[in-house]
Amino acid sequence: MHCVQCSTGFTITPEEIRLRERIASTFETGPVPSPTLCPDCRMQRRMARRNERTLYRRSCDKSGKKIISVYPEGTPFPVYERSAWWSDAWDPLSYGRDFNFNRLFFEQFEELQKVVPRPALSATNSENSDYCNFVFDSRNCYLSHNSYYCDSLLYCYWSMNTKDCIDCNYCFKCERCFECSDCNHSYNCNHSILSHNCSDSAYLYDCRGCSYCFGCVGLRQKSYYIFNQQLTKEEYEIRIKQFDLNNLRHAKAVEERMEALEIKHPHLYSIQEKTEECTGDYIFESKNCQSCFQIYRSQDCMYVQDAETKDALDCYHPGWNQATYECYSPVRQTSTAFCSLCWDGSDNFYSDNCHSCSYCFGCIGLRHKKYCILNKQYSKEKYKRTMARIVARMKETKEWGEFFPVTLSPFAYNESMAQEYYPLSKTEVQKRGWAWRDPAPFTPGNSSISWDKIPQAIQEVPDTILNEVLSCTVCKKSYKIIQQEFQFYRQNQVAIPRECPECRYKRRAALHNARKLYSRACAKCSSQIQTTYSTDRPEIVYCEHCYLKTVY
Repeated sequence: MHCVQCSTGFTITPEEIRLRERIASTFETGPVPSPTLCPDCRMQRRMARRNERTLYRRSCDKSGKKIISVYPEGTPFPVYERSAWWSDAWDPLSYGRDFNFNRLFFEQFEELQKVVPRPALSATNSENSDYCNFVFDSRNCYLSHNSYYCDSLLYCYWSMNTKDCIDCNYCFKCERCFECSDCNHSYNCNHSILSHNCSDSAYLYDCRGCSYCFGCVGLRQKSYYIFNQQLTKEEYEIRIKQFDLNNLRHAKAVEERMEALEIKHPHLYSIQEKTEECTGDYIFESKNCQSCFQIYRSQDCMYVQDAETKDALDCYHPGWNQATYECYSPVRQTSTAFCSLCWDGSDNFYSDNCHSCSYCFGCIGLRHKKYCILNKQYSKEKYKRTMARIVARMKETKEWGEFFPVTLSPFAYNESMAQEYYPLSKTEVQKRGWAWRDPAPFTPGNSSISWDKIPQAIQEVPDTILNEVLSCTVCKKSYKIIQQEFQFYRQNQVAIPRECPECRYKRRAALHNARKLYSRACAKCSSQIQTTYSTDRPEIVYCEHCYLKTVY
């Protein structure tokens, strides 16, 4: 088949057909047709509905209060602060309307989307974390999106059960870590990648169970190592003092030595732990998941990303579901398809941001409802009759089986996660008829202090740095150092960062390979592997068997 959007040829495997049929067998609507878009274009379409990191100051359309939101002023729909959105001060059913069988479904859904209020941010049971999106059961977090059960995070991304960390991505059960990525169960580590159960260490790559190690790659259960050389405790304590990481030249030299060690170290073809019959990358405790990325405790999935789920096909950010198809962020859903941000329910179709709802079709913003179509309440019997007619009509118009088009996203394309994984220029986006929002203009060089006036040694930086405006050395945008951040740098002897938080995030995000699989041979035994390392990459890539024999 050829993708109707990018014209790329793609194959629908027998395994995919069986999974789609098994999921659809739980739908009262009956089977769903084969996709018309390739897997990448389908994922791009779902990602276009998720804005994680672009925040705006605006007014709540209900209370008038100044709030932080993922939606700027001037959106066609009302935006409410969370407490107002969840209150009984408005009724989502008041926006209900009849389905017009002479018009396209997506046209009618778009009209409903323009009037139903949306919550400013996605946050639950969190305290003092107003500048975070997708934050749950956390406190004292700042610009740390996708945080779960966390405390006192700054500029982190995808964290769980983590505390007192700054500039970390995908770190779980960590404490007092800085500039780390994909590290678990670690304490007092910095500049470390893919290193677990480590403590009091810095500049690690692919280490396990290490303590008091510096500049090391591929170590297991080691202590007092510097650049993979064993030292006595006394030797380590003397030599570690020689590394002045406040000095930019010294820090650069350490990074260069690390890069030299990393390029010689065999890289595992795919980051997987406790998996069976899986392909993709960053897969943990999962079984029979194909072409999946960043998934946990999942089973029988295909083309799924950022998930913990079962029996899912073509889903982005699903959580604790069973039998979901072509959805973005279905959470605790069963037998659900073509939905966006619907949590806690079952048998929902083409609905958006509905909570604790079941048997809803084409609805937006409902809570604790059943048997609704376009936000209008029906009896059970009339709902089923009307839904069957709508599905038949959507089959005629070729809408049935297609996820919401990008034109219906509440975000501009460049605000969404689609821009991060499938970057397009403004011209390309507008050529496709998708929305683009130009970022607020800024004037380079409007900092209040130049970098040559700021001491490199953190102990020499005065408290007045908190009043200064700094200029990012990469993008030239302005940013500030906040008090909690400055205290962390002082306590941990870390230099003031010369990049803004967003550029630091982008640098860490680039540590992950693109979510695309290539066929290549293991560099040691020549067995065939599916990996995110393309054949033109310089890394030495091993299959699991050869990798484990090397590191253990």
